[in-house]
Amino acid sequence: MAVNVHFTGQTTDNLSRIELLAWINRTLLSDFKKVEELCTGAAYCQLMDVLFPGCIPTKRVKYCTNVEHDFLSNLRMFQNALVQQKVDRSVPIERLAKGRFQDNFEFLQWFKKFFDANYDGKEYDPQAARNHVPMGYGTPNTLRPSQKLNTGSSGGSGAAMKRANSNGSTSRLQAAGKGGKNPVNEQKAWEKISTLASNIDDLTIKIQDAEISREYYYKKLVLIEKLINENPEDGQDAFCCKVKEIMYATE
Repeated sequence: MAVNVHFTGQTTDNLSRIELLAWINRTLLSDFKKVEELCTGAAYCQLMDVLFPGCIPTKRVKYCTNVEHDFLSNLRMFQNALVQQKVDRSVPIERLAKGRFQDNFEFLQWFKKFFDANYDGKEYDPQAARNHVPMGYGTPNTLRPSQKLNTGSSGGSGAAMKRANSNGSTSRLQAAGKGGKNPVNEQKAWEKISTLASNIDDLTIKIQDAEISREYYYKKLVLIEKLINENPEDGQDAFCCKVKEIMYATE
């Protein structure tokens, strides 16, 4: 369980925006240029993984993006991790995702204090943890999916060709390959896969949110049930009976 901290902007020991941004980039080997760019939520997700390993599904984090849809996805994962660790600080997801300086700066000030209160000093390789994906605001300077496919499949194609030759089916392989690959169709296919994967991520996060909400309200109902089952004060019997009737109704 996390150590909770309470933050007020009136204290004199707060770091400047330059110092806070330098801390983020130094800790995560990231490339954020402005505090506003932390609206992506990726930095918070990985810093939670530093503090509480396994609390964030790191493979689903969008580490380098400039799309608000991805910001919201990252920030929801971050919020869920805080809830799991019993942190009593809410995340202003919508405000952070808008990328306004003041909202992101104030939240970053709180998170730095939270991090310092919970960090145990263990070593952590941020680049290895995110499979060497660049982190920052924008589009990662990497190969497009279609280029990755062509590069990664070259060795496999050679192996397949050797198997075909050994089985005497070279002619069939050549016939199948005459048409060649269609880069446009290939790119569209990868874009569709990316969209579907993003939809799956959204649904997974919604399920997690629903489970957290269900648990939260269930605990509230248990407390209410305990309260009304205790000896009620004079004149409250009818009220307690009505509450029970509502709670235990099947429709």
